[in-house]
Amino acid sequence: MRRARSAFIRLRAGGGITLICFALAGPAAAQPTMGQGPEVKLVTPRIDLPLDDPVVIQALVRSMPGRSITSVYAFVDDVELGVRTRAPYRWVIPLDDDAAVIHIRIVAKDNTGAETHIDEMVTRMPGMRFTAEVPAVTLNLAAIDENERFISDLEVGELTITDNGEPQEILDFARGEAPLRISILVDQSNSMADKMEETIAALGRFLDQLGPDDQVKLMGFNERVTSYTPFTNVHELVASFAQVIRPQGSTALYDAVLYGYRQVASQANARERRVIFLLTDGNDRESRNDLTQVLNQVRNGGVTIFALGQGDALSDGNLRDILREMADQTGGEAFFERDKNKLVGVFEQISAAMRALYFVSYRPTNLTRGWHQIEVEVSRPGLRLRHKPGYDRTSTQ
Repeated sequence: MRRARSAFIRLRAGGGITLICFALAGPAAAQPTMGQGPEVKLVTPRIDLPLDDPVVIQALVRSMPGRSITSVYAFVDDVELGVRTRAPYRWVIPLDDDAAVIHIRIVAKDNTGAETHIDEMVTRMPGMRFTAEVPAVTLNLAAIDENERFISDLEVGELTITDNGEPQEILDFARGEAPLRISILVDQSNSMADKMEETIAALGRFLDQLGPDDQVKLMGFNERVTSYTPFTNVHELVASFAQVIRPQGSTALYDAVLYGYRQVASQANARERRVIFLLTDGNDRESRNDLTQVLNQVRNGGVTIFALGQGDALSDGNLRDILREMADQTGGEAFFERDKNKLVGVFEQISAAMRALYFVSYRPTNLTRGWHQIEVEVSRPGLRLRHKPGYDRTSTQ
């Protein structure tokens, strides 16, 4: 079971022994791979007692109702101590007299595959406990060769990531084994009336090409958003509900994208390639949110936008620019087609682009606020990578 090396520096200090635990909470601390993971709590070392030699590490692990614990791993300074398959979940290690800080990680997994991670920093300082949220940065990344073909066989060792110029260690990497979770947003304003039949037919072909674990939610939008399905992997159900979409009203494009983002980002499973599939033929007329506000949230949430601009509205250069901006700022791609009878081929291209995405995550070592520029390099020659350019770190992250 591979673990990234610790980003924490081991300090050297003397003095009496007291304890600080630095617990990583929120998304960084608990990363279930399939629904809600087990409950995990570090029982020892205790905050109110000095560290003994040897150090006893013990965790309390409880499964969710109807599930069972299959494995619990412990790591100290990213050295694996071994796996326990039943209680007590306990490990004993010698205390390094020169170390002022040790980094303890517990990873618990249940029989559904759901995982929970907790990280705590234990140090010999007068006793306090601090909690901080350090969320992982997630990227949906595409690799494209000189002939504009998607490359699907990259290995994690071929990638190098920097965040504001600082090298980062990759926490997670997945190819097609990471399912897609797609918010489909279909423009159902009046202007789509003459092309809705062809659009829905092409969407049905798109749904046929998805994998059995890919989750899809269908929404239509005009001046408001209508949800036609929940997230489901029953793609035939989504195709049947698409048949009832009827064009009417105006267009609130930015509000729809923000709503679609919140739907796909609210799901518990972090190890997914999350995307928004936006189909529209017109510019925004009704939104309360602006493009910058929307893109900041989508980009920070690690969601990729694939946009399809249709029909005569493509003579509007502003719409083209907006859809390209949405795609570029999230690592996606914008497609344009004026002929409604060619939509099936375009939808096939979009499907191939989504399925070619890699899922990559890292935990940034630089936690300064403001814009963080992401650079990803690949050692294999002749490839270019497409991903979001960065993210904006705020005080709420």
